[in-house]
Order: sequence, then structure tokens, then C-alpha cells
Amino acid sequence: MNIIKGELKPGRFLVPYRIYGEAKKTIVCISGAKQTMAAWRSFISHFVADYSVVVFDLPGQGRGQILSGAPSVAFDEQIDMLHKLIQETNRNGTVILAAASWGTILSVALAARYPELIDKMILGSFSAKPSKVVIEIIKEGQRLFDANKLDDIAPLMIEKFGQHIPETHKKQIIEQFRGMSREQFLNFYEHCTFVKQASNIEDFVDLGNITASTLILSGEFDAILDTDDIEKTASQIPDCEFKMIPGAGHFLHWEQADILHTYSEFLAR
Repeated sequence: MNIIKGELKPGRFLVPYRIYGEAKKTIVCISGAKQTMAAWRSFISHFVADYSVVVFDLPGQGRGQILSGAPSVAFDEQIDMLHKLIQETNRNGTVILAAASWGTILSVALAARYPELIDKMILGSFSAKPSKVVIEIIKEGQRLFDANKLDDIAPLMIEKFGQHIPETHKKQIIEQFRGMSREQFLNFYEHCTFVKQASNIEDFVDLGNITASTLILSGEFDAILDTDDIEKTASQIPDCEFKMIPGAGHFLHWEQADILHTYSEFLAR
């Protein structure tokens, strides 16, 4: 498998990325909060024969760095960084976005701002606004941070919305959080504050401007998403399909590998 390793330095950030495969059609994977590029291993294995797959670490997580300034990364800074990353790694005009959790918000905003650039989107565990459950989890996590109980944050997340992932993945999340620097925790804290205060995505993203064919997937047992809210938002995207995945929670193809075939079927249309 051909692998290109690179770094992007947009403004005050350093963004490491990898490109797997040599196909002309490119899939850019956008992770959820605190997920690193390693979260896409099974996705890469499934798609690399037919697509070039781009993975990266957002600033403040994994090997991504904030080189100067505040520990928080503003929403517009994230969108601008993603745009530059796509320009750097894209091989064939338009790209496909595959996103999870927080990454789906970034994907929708990017697709609305640059509709000519995005051909298709797969949005796993998408939500247009924070649910009451999410806000309560954030408050509890921030209380743990303020009390310097950093080792309790990952178990809290697993308990609340990671119940259905394999034990190996639970251990990976716990080890990842144990290895995080205080600056990375501060970045996560600031991100959670932004999410907690965020309004409906429709207030700052013109969903009607999206031209990409879009697939939204939610797990039947996802404890932090509001299905009615998702379906309402999906109806605002012109070419959008919503699928409920029976038996799955928040982490979808981490929990059920067969979901990757659902992605393949959508992309093959």
C-alpha cells in the first residue's frame, strides 16, 4: 500500500496527514473530537483499493499542534484548515468527505461554503445541535477537569456513549487520554465549551447551499443524539438520505464492521 506522509502548516497550526492509496478519487476522513487518524484504520483497509484515503489530526489532538495563540481553535479556523488540507491532498477535482460526530459538523459547514469541491458526504452520528444529554456530559467532564480528575474523563465518555464499542477500543480511548498533555485537555475543554453554547447549525450554515449527495447514519442506541432533530435537519439538505442502523451506538463502524458496506453501496451509486 502506497502511503504519503506530510504536514500542513496553516497559520498557527501544524496538521500531520497521511494519504493511503493511489486512486484518483479522494476520500477525506474527518474525525470526532479527540479522535486521531488511527480511528480510521478499518475504514482505510476497506476503501484503499478504490480510493485515495486522507486522514489527519486536528490541532490539539493526536500529533496535531497549536503552535501559538489560544488553546482553543475557532470554528472558522477549523473550516479554513480543512479547506487548505483538501487543496493540498486532493487528486481529482472534487472529494468525498467521511466524517464522524463533531467532524460531521465541520463537513456540513465546508460543503455549504465550498459546494463545488464536495461530491459526496458520509456523516456518521451527525447532530445539528447539542442535546440535553450532551450538555450534561460536558458539564460533568468539565467538573472532573476542574477537580484535576483527568483519568476519570475517558471512562465517563465510555460509560455515557461508548458502551457498545469493543473492549480493545475502550482501552485505546483510556490510554489515549492518559497520554494527553494538559494543553490538549485545555483544547478539549474549550471545544466542549463551544459545543455547549452552540446553537442549531442551521443558524450559521446554509444547508440549502450543499450540492453533495449526502448519507446520514445514526445508531439505534446512540444515547446522545436526537433522532427527530437529525431527520428534520436532513430534510434541509437537498440531496440527503437518512439511515438508522439497528443495534449500533455512537461509534457505528467501530461497533459493526458491516456498516462499511453501507458506505460502499452509497459511494457506488
